[in-house]
Amino acid sequence: MSSPSNRERVSVRVFVPQPALQAFVTFYYFVEAFGPLTDFLYPEWGNVRLAISGDWRVINDPRDGDAPHDRVLFGPTDRCGQIVTGGGKTVGFGLTPLGWNRLIGSDAGAMANRVREIDDELGVDMIEMQAAFMADGDDDVTGVARFDGALLARLARCAPNDPLVIAADRVLRRRPADVPTFAEEVGVAPRTLHRLCLRAFGFPPKRLLRRQRFLETLGVIRVSPDSRFGEVMGEDYHDQSHFNRDFHDFMGMTARDYARTPRALMQTAAAAQVQMQIPLSFALPEPPAD
Repeated sequence: MSSPSNRERVSVRVFVPQPALQAFVTFYYFVEAFGPLTDFLYPEWGNVRLAISGDWRVINDPRDGDAPHDRVLFGPTDRCGQIVTGGGKTVGFGLTPLGWNRLIGSDAGAMANRVREIDDELGVDMIEMQAAFMADGDDDVTGVARFDGALLARLARCAPNDPLVIAADRVLRRRPADVPTFAEEVGVAPRTLHRLCLRAFGFPPKRLLRRQRFLETLGVIRVSPDSRFGEVMGEDYHDQSHFNRDFHDFMGMTARDYARTPRALMQTAAAAQVQMQIPLSFALPEPPAD
């Protein structure tokens, strides 16, 4: 008997938010698993997720346990997590660092690699929002409009981003060669950059630079899963062993183990992002100059 295809096991639909939100929100996602599913999650920025049906568990930090969460706030991550469900539907959206800084506002470092029930961070009754999504069924258009409306209202109520956070965000995307260059281009002392990066991005500058290098390479791999790893390393890695060390550090497995692991959810999500022209390399839109 042949194994079910990814499309038969899971559905992933992604949508781009309103232009005013695109520097703050990566995309909206609507995911449905048609039976038990275990997959891993890539290192990412912040995330908000609502369980619509079924139990959804994210296992990332031992301190958080693996109990199901209904309304979840994810901090930025620099490691591979695991998602487990017996089947069901979940919806949510990703936050860029500027989105975390402006819409959530708390210290990203305190939530790095953590998962917890969301409280009132967005100024929205999340129980009421969850119930509205449950009532919608598969009406994605209404769901997207609901996310847009809530987040645009939140954006209007929040103070503009700290100019130093915007500067650090722009420099990080250019991937400076080292921490002294990073600090110089942001226009702050290295110690100030260290505090700024922990607060806004969740990790110290050196870790951020390694993380961005790896994620951009991983984005190429996700688009071209049949490519040999050596073909996508480009100029970012000196040799295969250098890449292998980073792969194991950020993913908790070897590149060979990754290639052998079933990834129904992540492969389907990657295809959906490509179809909607949402970059997998995390090259985000330039933020507004506010």
